[in-house]
Amino acid sequence: MPLYKMLDKADRLLKAGRIERLDGGHFNVIGDHGTYSLVMKDGRVYCNCPGFQEKGVCSHSLAVMKFTQSPRNRY
Repeated sequence: MPLYKMLDKADRLLKAGRIERLDGGHFNVIGDHGTYSLVMKDGRVYCNCPGFQEKGVCSHSLAVMKFTQSPRNRY
């Protein structure tokens, strides 16, 4: 998927409230094809979806990055 499409999908996930913050830098993102587990460590976000495993970036990881950069969602 091209980066611009991943960014659009990340915005859609964020606006739909499909990101759940858990403890210790962990997140769940309800994607179009399932719920994915993500972790933020040392400023990077890691996702267990196939797209991230293949490319090192996905709409879920981009959504979590945007989520955590919002002042109201910061720790």
